[in-house]
Amino acid sequence: MTITVDGIPVELVRRRMKNMYLRVKNDGRAVLSAPLWMPRADIDAFLAAHAAWLRKTVDAVQRRPPAAPAHTATGETLYLWGAPHVLVVREVPGALPRAKKDGARIVLTVRPGTDDAHRAAVLKEILRAELERAVAERLPVIEARTGLHAREWHTKDMKTRWGTCNVRARRIWVNLQLVHHPRICLDYLLLHELLHLVETHHNAHFYALMTRYMPAWKDVRALLNR
Repeated sequence: MTITVDGIPVELVRRRMKNMYLRVKNDGRAVLSAPLWMPRADIDAFLAAHAAWLRKTVDAVQRRPPAAPAHTATGETLYLWGAPHVLVVREVPGALPRAKKDGARIVLTVRPGTDDAHRAAVLKEILRAELERAVAERLPVIEARTGLHAREWHTKDMKTRWGTCNVRARRIWVNLQLVHHPRICLDYLLLHELLHLVETHHNAHFYALMTRYMPAWKDVRALLNR
């Protein structure tokens, strides 16, 4: 049985247990375990009381970025702004490690014997440069649209969030992994973090602002988390 809470489907599972237990799985699915004898009215009241927590947790799981590729070998596919690029690794004795974009390829030049960790570190620099150029281009556009302005922004390879906003410092952090996704996803993230300057919580007011400035934001969020 499924119960919808604030637009979020919650799977109801009846068990031999004493108390109710609400959890959000790693894939974003919400599950409520409830005693066999628990009346539906009590279940509905429990979910209503935990609606804010449920929305916050589901949003956090959906915004969680995927793990970065573990290997850097010739022939692997690397997505740059949503488009697939073939990674070409060239081992050149005495060469300075570097990476560059060449059409639909990303050419990584390293010395023979360079391991995955060092290859990934070199590759990360071209990705960071791509992202920093894009943020520098798009953030002023979104700031002008909203009238909100960040004092500073930085990029960082984060494991659990697409971005963060320090409201007091008016500082935005952008996850390096966004460079793998379509550019509209970067617009979504920048808008999301800028709006936290006026609304710190993920509540009805926050989502109303998202809809005002990006009517299709739910579609973009789904694209980002696909």
